[in-house]
Amino acid sequence: MRKYFALLIMTVCIFVIFACGDSKDTSGSEDQGKETEQSNDEEAAGDSSDEIVELRIAWWGGQERHDLTLEIIDLYEARHPHVRITPEYSGFDGYFDKLSTQFAAGNAPDIIQYGGNLNDYVYRDVVLALDAYLGSELDISLHDETMIEAATFDGKFYGVTLGTNAWGVLLNKTLFAEAGVPLPDVDWTWDDFKDIAVELSESLDGVAGTEYFDHNGFGIYIDQKGKLLHEDGVLGIDQQDVEDWFALWQDLRDSGAVVIPEIQAASSTTPEQSMIVAREVAMQLIPSNQLGAYRNATQDELVFQLHPGMNGRSGVALRPSQFMAGYSETEHPEEVAKFLHFMVNDLEATAILGNDRGAPVNSEVRENLMAIADETDADIFAYIDLVSRTSDSPYVPNLPGYNETEALFKTTSEEIAFGKIDVQQGAEQYFTELTEVLEKNR
Repeated sequence: MRKYFALLIMTVCIFVIFACGDSKDTSGSEDQGKETEQSNDEEAAGDSSDEIVELRIAWWGGQERHDLTLEIIDLYEARHPHVRITPEYSGFDGYFDKLSTQFAAGNAPDIIQYGGNLNDYVYRDVVLALDAYLGSELDISLHDETMIEAATFDGKFYGVTLGTNAWGVLLNKTLFAEAGVPLPDVDWTWDDFKDIAVELSESLDGVAGTEYFDHNGFGIYIDQKGKLLHEDGVLGIDQQDVEDWFALWQDLRDSGAVVIPEIQAASSTTPEQSMIVAREVAMQLIPSNQLGAYRNATQDELVFQLHPGMNGRSGVALRPSQFMAGYSETEHPEEVAKFLHFMVNDLEATAILGNDRGAPVNSEVRENLMAIADETDADIFAYIDLVSRTSDSPYVPNLPGYNETEALFKTTSEEIAFGKIDVQQGAEQYFTELTEVLEKNR
């Protein structure tokens, strides 16, 4: 695992100066590069069919992601008059619940966006293996090897990686200024985090210093302890690690640093409806690729900061942001593979998407995007460079049975926050039920 992580760091460092712009140019000019020329030639050759192909595609995200993805769908349909693509998009909340229902009914979309839980669905036999289409409909020869490995299970390739990102803490600099609180140093600690969050809460009317960092923060915390959350579904933690995490946040909650549970429980993961945009908190944990969406959703100035550390470790790892994959029961697997190729390799399409889903994994795409950088893109790539230079934390995939394990962590955290159970009870409950879920998903 660390070997692949090291390769990923080397790749990202090489291209850290590259950035993605806001270009929406869909003119199809001849100077788009050899990848686009090749793609256009192949597409033109495939458009002679009179048969109408209907595809459905599902993804989650905020409004900015929706708009960008709809734009490339329009571009694809313009190049392929015989293809009709129906989009099915939403926020993250409830996305995988709906998807599971569609799988059970046998009517899932042809093309589906996944997160770090791709492995769960591969092992449920609902994801299309793409090996038969590699080198023809789908080219991954210029993709980072580590990102190919992230979508490879039991020797088969199942999805294209849409980008590379890293978790960090989004700071509302405007609220910091209003509170008269200096921004933290890059090497801040959990103690610094507590002091800053308390000061923000005390200085701002109706604004909490921070949100609760949920299961994503827990994974970072476990790495800071020098442990792996799991390896192939085998836990590398014990119940005491869980109790330490819940105790840390209960202490923060008791000190007034954390938003009240009623607000957090009702909050949205969509940037436009998030707590930091609504000025309910001044600090929030987000993936780096979402920085642009958050900034575009508010007039406040937002800055991105490395996660507070412990034991000399930030605990932050470079990781695949999302995957795009096909449904194993699709009636048009070749068309699915062609669209996946277009989404991650076509220079015009990738210029539209930018880095909304993370830093592109195709090396030629990264080179092509050098000249169209903006401030946010530069900040994102600078953050990825910072993580690559300062952290040796490995990429750890989501726990098997992700939907259940994530819901279990959320429910237990809320029960503690609302005072229904204490920290020790919560840790015991979570660890016991987590072990049962993992055993069921082996």
